Amino acid sequence: MTADPYSPIRAIGFKILHLFLTAAMLTLVKLVQGMPVTQLMFFRSLLAILPIVAILALRRQLRDAIRTRRPFGHFTRALLSLTTMGLTFLAVRSLPLPEAVTLQYTQPLFVVALSALILGETVRLFRWAAVGFGFLGVLVVTWPKLTLLGGGTAIASDAELIGAGAALTAAATLALTLLLVGQLVRTEKSTTIAIWLGIYASAILAFTIPFGWVVPDARQAAILAIIGLVGGLSQLALTESLRSAPASTTAPFEYTSLIFATAFGFAVFGDIPDGSTIYGGAILAAAGLAIIWRERRSMIRPTTARSAGLPPE
Repeated sequence: MTADPYSPIRAIGFKILHLFLTAAMLTLVKLVQGMPVTQLMFFRSLLAILPIVAILALRRQLRDAIRTRRPFGHFTRALLSLTTMGLTFLAVRSLPLPEAVTLQYTQPLFVVALSALILGETVRLFRWAAVGFGFLGVLVVTWPKLTLLGGGTAIASDAELIGAGAALTAAATLALTLLLVGQLVRTEKSTTIAIWLGIYASAILAFTIPFGWVVPDARQAAILAIIGLVGGLSQLALTESLRSAPASTTAPFEYTSLIFATAFGFAVFGDIPDGSTIYGGAILAAAGLAIIWRERRSMIRPTTARSAGLPPE
């Protein structure tokens, strides 16, 4: 399969869609009470692939979608995804939520760094600056709530240290996952990647059934079904984003999930954003618009340079 043409604007659009759907899924997860985390992860993984399988079966394309050249690559991606989820929950349980979120928003920095160090991508100064500017926006949003830095204690507790390490490691494993998916899309279809993630993740999580699983009631079952559907669509959007451009191109837009999370928090739970959220959101929007402007110039530059006899940018 040949790679799709480089399309940063398309990649950014799918990235934002992925983040919106992820925020919606996490909102639904918060509504489900009385279930172990591994059970939620199992249903999210299993139910996410059922609509995809059904559509492909109706189109008689299921056999072709399941066929893969990279079974070990899909298995590695599943392990990384499950590791990221587990570390994220550990961080949230060990730290106040704002701290856990802030530490994990170092993920775009890991994406850019690993893209340069592992994949050898050329990451120019402007993109580094945009990522850093976006991270500044995250700090503006969360700094007033950071008790780990402002709580008056000189030494962090063991739980806080473990939580901080888990959050940072989760950011790194998520960055590795994005880079791995970026490699998989070169030979694999989006549906193939989504199906094998669901198969491997569900099989691994099934071994946790004896450890405290509960029978869901009707409301819980309905929410679980929606979580699976939204989660599956979110993964497809992420895959399409990585098919259109490298992960380092869309890394600064990872911060927009804070905006979506704030909106869902207000609509569902009545949380009202404060001034720091508004100011930080403005910084995030500025960083995103700067990247879009830069990418559009990069798309126009090669044609203009060739016609003028200049070297491409």
